[in-house]
Amino acid sequence: MKSRSIATAAIFVAAALVISACKPGDSTKPDGIAATAQSDAAQIKARVETITKQLSRHGKLPGALLDARFVEDKVGDGVLGPADFSAFYALSVSAADIPLWRAALAASPVVNGPAAYAAPKAPAAWWASRDQFSKLELFGPKSLTGRFNGWVGLAPDGRIFIYAFTM
Repeated sequence: MKSRSIATAAIFVAAALVISACKPGDSTKPDGIAATAQSDAAQIKARVETITKQLSRHGKLPGALLDARFVEDKVGDGVLGPADFSAFYALSVSAADIPLWRAALAASPVVNGPAAYAAPKAPAAWWASRDQFSKLELFGPKSLTGRFNGWVGLAPDGRIFIYAFTM
């Protein structure tokens, strides 16, 4: 009988611990959906602030960013010569602002040969596909990134892709 009461007590203690671990806003509850949405909004805000600051070093941006993604790949180890870098940005702006971006980029042609498709080493769902790239209106990246090499591609739906690299 005593072993049964110990087992019952252990079950009650375990149940109390499980119940106390559940908090309001837990992702398994409806409130968790709102918390996740707030978290996503905070991440977007942080990305936008970071990339806006980074790209604004070279001049005022023609319009506000709604979202932004960035990755930089390193080419070479820097031991037997310098390492080079490739930067990939995907920006979301209002489609109504694309003419402002086009006007601001008009004075920056693609230099150092024709623009060629490039993508991050690690596949990124937010990056343009080859097919999407072929439909972009292309400009040089100098006014946004300070780099001559690469391109800026505008899509009419408000997406902007930037590829810039050192060599």
